[in-house]
Amino acid sequence: MDGERFSVYDPDIIGNLTTKKNMENNIVAEIKNSHGEMIGEAKTFEEYKGAGVFADLLLDRTFKKAFNPDSQNKVCLIALLNAVLEGELASPIVDVQSRNKEYSDGSNENRTSIFDLHCIDSAQRRFIIEVQILFQKNIVNRSIYYASQTVVAQGQRGKKYNYELNPVVTVVIMEFNVFADDRYIRRAKLREINGSCISDTLYFAYVELPKFNKPLDELETTLDKALYALKNMKNMTQMPKQYVNTVFELLFSTAKLAKLSKEEQKMIDEAQKAKWDEYAIHKAAIDSGLQQGLEQGLAKGLAKGADQKAREIAKKMLLKKKPVEEIIEFTELSEVDVLAIQADLDKT
Repeated sequence: MDGERFSVYDPDIIGNLTTKKNMENNIVAEIKNSHGEMIGEAKTFEEYKGAGVFADLLLDRTFKKAFNPDSQNKVCLIALLNAVLEGELASPIVDVQSRNKEYSDGSNENRTSIFDLHCIDSAQRRFIIEVQILFQKNIVNRSIYYASQTVVAQGQRGKKYNYELNPVVTVVIMEFNVFADDRYIRRAKLREINGSCISDTLYFAYVELPKFNKPLDELETTLDKALYALKNMKNMTQMPKQYVNTVFELLFSTAKLAKLSKEEQKMIDEAQKAKWDEYAIHKAAIDSGLQQGLEQGLAKGLAKGADQKAREIAKKMLLKKKPVEEIIEFTELSEVDVLAIQADLDKT
C-alpha cells in the first residue's frame, strides 16, 4: 500500500500501520502483525447499509434461505461450491441436502458475527460453509478444528472400524482480510511438500471478500458472479444483466425485500441492525486498542531513543576520560552499562 510506514512504534504492540491518512481519519485500512500478516480490516459504517431493495446475503437468515440445500435454491449452493472448489474435488457436486451438525453445539459465537451451513452431497462428502463477518483470530486453526470434529464423528464405536472416511470440505467466506497477499481465494488440502496430494479427507477454501474488486462489467466466471453478488447485492437496486439466465437469478428473487413476508422482513431488519451494532462495537474496540497501542508504542519508542542517546553521550565522555561517577550522574545510566561501554571502547 502507498503511504508512509511508521517504524517508531513497537510492532509487537500495534503492528505496522501502512496508511497514515487512514489512521488520521480513524479508519484502519490495513493492520499487520509482527510477522507481516494482514489481520483485519475496519470499514466505514455506511458500507453496511445498502440500498434497501435486496437483503444482505451475508446475514444468517438471508444466506441460509438463498442457499438452502433443501429447496430449489440448492442450485445456487451447488454452483457456489463448485466454483469455489474448482479443480480440487475428485468430481463436481451434483446434488446436496442439509445435514445436522455432527458435533454437539458447534461454535457459540453470535450469529451476527459468524454462522454456518452444513450439507452433504450425493457422493457423501460433508460440506461446512462458514460465513465470518468480523475478524476472528486463528481462522485457519479454527476451521481445521471443526472439520476434524466432523471427521471424528464418522467413526463407528463398538465395531471394527477400518477408517474409511468421507471427505470433509470447509469453505470459509470472510468479510475481512487474513492473508498478506492480494489473492482473494485460496484452496488447500493434505499434500506432500512437493505438492502431491496424500489424502482427500480434508479440503479447505478461504475467500476474502474485501480483496475481490472486479467491477460488474468484468464478471466472467461463475465464481466472479457468486462473489460479486455476496459482496454487493445489498447495494443494488435491480438485478444486473450479467445475472440473467444464470442460476444466480434465484438469489435476487430470494433476497428481494418486497417479496418477503412481514415476519421475514422484521427478522432481517433485526438481523441487519444487530450486524450494524456488532460492527460498531468491533470498530470501537479497534479504535480504542489502536489508540492505546499508539500511546504505548510511542512511549516505548521514546524510551528506547532516550537510552540510545544517553549511551552515545557516555561514549563521548569516556573518550574524554571523564570519571565514571560523573558519567553515571549525567546520563542516568547504571554503572554496569557505563563499564560495558568502556569495555567495548577498549576492544577497538
